[in-house]
Amino acid sequence: MKYWSIKTFLYGQTQSPRAALSYGLDPELSLPGPYLGFLLQNGTENILVDTGVSDRIASSGKGWSGNQITGGSKFVLEELEKAGLVPDDIDTVIYTHLHNDHAGNVTMFPNARTIFQKDEYINLLNPLPTQCIRKDYELEVADDLKQLKDISMVNGDFDLPNGIRLIKTPGHSLGSQAILVPTEDGSRIITGDMPHKMYNLFPQMDYYMMPDGSHHPITPAPESWGRYLPNSLIYDHYAFYDSMDKLRLLAPTYEPKCFLPGHDWSCMIRYPNK
Repeated sequence: MKYWSIKTFLYGQTQSPRAALSYGLDPELSLPGPYLGFLLQNGTENILVDTGVSDRIASSGKGWSGNQITGGSKFVLEELEKAGLVPDDIDTVIYTHLHNDHAGNVTMFPNARTIFQKDEYINLLNPLPTQCIRKDYELEVADDLKQLKDISMVNGDFDLPNGIRLIKTPGHSLGSQAILVPTEDGSRIITGDMPHKMYNLFPQMDYYMMPDGSHHPITPAPESWGRYLPNSLIYDHYAFYDSMDKLRLLAPTYEPKCFLPGHDWSCMIRYPNK
């Protein structure tokens, strides 16, 4: 089995209140957060994890809860170019989930094998009222997916023959999934939005990593709150704790270096696209 390398793609960013992602901690604090994707390479295959914010959403300049955002297809093309690639070089696209900030540019890769969870497609077509309020899904994505030539919907955990493992992690959405990636430094887990930020997985963290690698102080969660820190983006708390336990047990060691959350600047510092 070949080991995989990881490069983090920056698909844009948003500014959002820390309290919304930390169960009310630091109510006066607003922090920048990235929209991330990941390029996985083993010398013969190029896998892209998530495709960022669509031009439809980016053109409005507003994301969830009216937060200002940047994004769009230009970010995807720029990150591919930095990696020496064009869209047709991508062999497989894997979606952690189909929310509008993760699956906004599916049509850029019409010839790639595309993989996501069956339950995620069901959720896309049948969003909860709360998901509609937040506009988590773009229904246009369902039509976009019909333009693709090779879609595979998996149902639960699944091992690909190239060593990549898909791990179903519902809670943020019905069919969220994480990706276990074997690297020379050990297995790494791309989590999507389960967890959203590193501090959701490690609640006693007292800092938030900024884009330049500096640490901004944040309030640790009380230990009495439990082993994880949920947030306003979790729709099924029972599933949330089950999924987080699964990720913790699958990691070779339970420390931040093993995890790549979908909206945490630390991913870019540890796995830059260069």
